[in-house]
Parts: sequence; structure tokens; C-alpha cells
Amino acid sequence: MVQKKKIQVVSFQSLSATSGAGMARLGYMLSATLNNRGLLSNFIVHSKGKYDTPFKSVPVSFSSRFYLLALNKLVNTFNIPSYKFRLWQEMLFDWFCQWRIKKDTGILFTTNAFMHRTFKRAKKLGIIIVLLPGTPEENYIYELVSEENKRMGIKTIDAYTYDKRVAYFNKSVAYIDKVIGSLPTVYTSYTTANHSLEIIKILGHMTPDFKPATIVPKTTADSFHIGYIAHTVILKGLHYLLDAWKEISTNPQHGNITLHIGGSMDGAMQDYVDKHYAGLVNVIWEGHIADTASFMQKIDVLVVPSLIDGAPMTALEAAHNGVPCIITDHCGSSELLSRNESGCWVIPIRDKTAITERILYAYNNRETTRTVGMNAKQNIDRYSMQKFIDEVADYLEQHI
Repeated sequence: MVQKKKIQVVSFQSLSATSGAGMARLGYMLSATLNNRGLLSNFIVHSKGKYDTPFKSVPVSFSSRFYLLALNKLVNTFNIPSYKFRLWQEMLFDWFCQWRIKKDTGILFTTNAFMHRTFKRAKKLGIIIVLLPGTPEENYIYELVSEENKRMGIKTIDAYTYDKRVAYFNKSVAYIDKVIGSLPTVYTSYTTANHSLEIIKILGHMTPDFKPATIVPKTTADSFHIGYIAHTVILKGLHYLLDAWKEISTNPQHGNITLHIGGSMDGAMQDYVDKHYAGLVNVIWEGHIADTASFMQKIDVLVVPSLIDGAPMTALEAAHNGVPCIITDHCGSSELLSRNESGCWVIPIRDKTAITERILYAYNNRETTRTVGMNAKQNIDRYSMQKFIDEVADYLEQHI
């Protein structure tokens, strides 16, 4: 009797006490579902610590916790750029992961594309490689950032524009058989890229485990609060929001609208903001936000002006708290929030006029704004991530 081949699930992120961080949450839920169907070989994560799972899970290396601590110390001591640190982690993960691939595996499912050694070994063993990326195609992002650098007259390098990391991606993607485009931006960017692989559309979102939210009824008070929160790099598009704010804040009729900007900022972007927006009024620079829910509860509208973003969790946090979003069509989260009765306003990227118009529309139509916020709340509450996981599992089961 021929033994049925199984599926190995791989996540670059690590396990937490009950699930996983980032895309590891998807890997955790998919592994549980595949295990219930008798299809899971194991779930490989970066580090696992003391946490156990109801299915077989292993760290990529039993030394991974120690080398990650050592790398962190090295980076902090010598002030090494984060994009180099990220590539070092990915290369180490790939080195160890190649030895975790089992010969009786039918499908290697991964949320991490930076594994050319692992993929090369898998292909030699006749294993089908399926990638479900959390971000759009890397070369697409690279070109977008390069264009923006030229527009702004600055030079920024991050994880998405580091030449060595993009080269590592291109070496890896050559071995991949199939890509699941779970977000419109991911699907589109991979279908237009020059890769010899199959693109499958299974729309779905990675929603976090939200704590219960207390929706604070917005009053009809004269004051109005706009929010933005992110670790700001060039791709987050903050400068387009600030360009819009220049026009809004200079009108005396809008003196009661306040912009709250939360989160840290990349060095090059901080210099650009300091140089071009130092005189802006009615702006509160919040800095690090320890409690995102509290931030959402004090604003009326969240603006997500990203040039490209897989699925910004801040938009889903806003929806969970009944706050509507002004969000670009290059953000994956806009697909979920605009379902049914739309809980967001979707605008083009790089469009300060559209941002201005939507902020002023929300300001002048408070009741509609509150309704859109509650639509967003309903869309996020109705959404079932498990249903999405089941669809992915169905696809993998059909192709094992």
C-alpha cells in the first residue's frame, strides 16, 4: 500500500503561547485544519520556545532562539540597518529549513518566499512548492519605491529595496510552482510579474485575535479628529496625507480638525518630514502608541495612504473599533472593509486631492461617517478567517 503524502507548512515567524505572530497565525490555523484532515506532516517555525501545539510543530533549528538573540545584540551594538538584519535572519532560516524537508512530503506550503536553498532541495525531491505571500511581489514593490525616491529627491533603503534581498527573492521564486493571491494587490502584482508559475486567487485576510471593543458613541461636538498610525517608511505614503493637510489646515473654517500621527518613523522619512512639514498646524505627533484601541477610540476617521500594503492591520483595528477608513486601492484590507455596506472610502494612491476631499466629506457629513464606521465593524465581525483557511486547505488537499 502506497503511503499518502502529506503537507509541510513553513512560517518565517515564531510561535506565541496560543497562536503565532504575523503570518504564523495563518500557518498555525492551516496546520490545525490540515492535521484534522490527516494531511499535516509538521509546522516549521522560526522559534518555538516552551510553547506546544495540538499538532506536530518544530523550530527550524533548536539553536534558533539563541542565534536570534545573538543577532539582535549584534544589531543593537553596532547599529546595523534593519534591512540587513532581516536578510541575515532569512538566510539563516533558509539554511536550517532545507534540512527539515521530508522526502515523503507532497506539498511544501510556505508564507515566506526567501528560501532558495530549501526550495531547491524540495524540487530535487519532487515536492510541489506553494507560496501564500503576505505582501505584493517584491520587484513590484522595489519599482514603486524607486519611483517615489525619485519623486521626492531622497534615497531610502529598507527590506523591500535592499538589492541583495531582492536578488535572494528572485533566486527563490524561480523554484516556486504556485502562488496563492489572497489579496487583490498580491494577485495582481504576481500575475503581471515575469515568473513561470501558476497564480491562484483565493481571497482572504489575516485577522488578529481582537480583544472585545467598547464602541464609544461619537458626539456631534464641533471638534473632529483624523488619525494615522504606522511605522512610517516611504511606502506608507504619509507625505501625501501631509500635503493634503497643508490645504485643510490653512483654511480657517477647518481650525477644529486635528490630525493625530502615531508611530515611529524611518530616518530618511523623518528628515523629509522635518524639512517639508515643520510649519503644519493642528497636528499632534503622538509617537509610539502603546494602546492602539485607545488611539482608535479618540479619532473619527483613520487615513491609510499607503502606496502599497499587503493588509495593514491598523485598518482592521479601526474597523473593529467602529472607525471608518480612507484607504488606498493598493491596500489589501480595503477589499474586506468595502464588502457589503462599505466601511471605508477607497482612493487612488499618490492623490492628495482625494485625501483632502474625503476628509472634508467625513467632516461635513458626521452621521454618514459614523454609519460607515459601523459598516466597517459589521464587515470585520462577520468575516471568518477559518472559512478562508478551509478554502486554502481544500485547494491543497485537491492537489496533494
